[in-house]
Amino acid sequence: MKKIALFFTAALALLLTTNCNNGTNANVSNESEKTNLADNLASEDATAQVPDTMVLGKLYFVNLKEGEQPIMTGLSLNGNHCGSEDFNNKPFAAEGIRSVFELNEWIEFHPQSDAQTGIKVMVFKHNADQSAYLKGSLNDETPNYVLACDLNKDPDAEETYHWGSFYLHPEEVEPGYYDFVFLYNNKVFATMLTKFYKESEIDQKTDSDLENLMKQAIN
Repeated sequence: MKKIALFFTAALALLLTTNCNNGTNANVSNESEKTNLADNLASEDATAQVPDTMVLGKLYFVNLKEGEQPIMTGLSLNGNHCGSEDFNNKPFAAEGIRSVFELNEWIEFHPQSDAQTGIKVMVFKHNADQSAYLKGSLNDETPNYVLACDLNKDPDAEETYHWGSFYLHPEEVEPGYYDFVFLYNNKVFATMLTKFYKESEIDQKTDSDLENLMKQAIN
């Protein structure tokens, strides 16, 4: 009887161990599938690097191969409604870029890049799912599209001259969050979160006030 009891005890232990191992393998498989799905958001040999939370005025680089530098390493933006001359002529940076504007305010783009042509910025009403910009070609029929602007350096202009400019018309769009999506030769390489206010809503604020407005982060 003791031998029979020992046999059943050993068999039960073996069965439990097998079930636990199967459960562990299933979890690992599920995590692997999730990882593969994330990797496939970008091009075949690049990572998506899509953020869950976005901070105003920060370039989020995407579609970069390991060790590859983005075509635009920094950016400076200025406007004609808000802030001092210093606030509107910040050095090139990948974060802390001016990112709060008023509707109807002209925005000038100064990229830090060796490429003098081929860069474009497209504006979309903010999409919490940033991976949407990596799932296909972008055009004026893409959901939440606002406008597009080619950024080309004029070789005959002064070094400080902007590469492109635009404004958001208050009769066409509402105040709120907008994504600047940067492309090079029609391939997305960075996104940046901005916020637009109503006309005359922030033009009397100090540089310090504007900097505080830029410290927002959203999903």
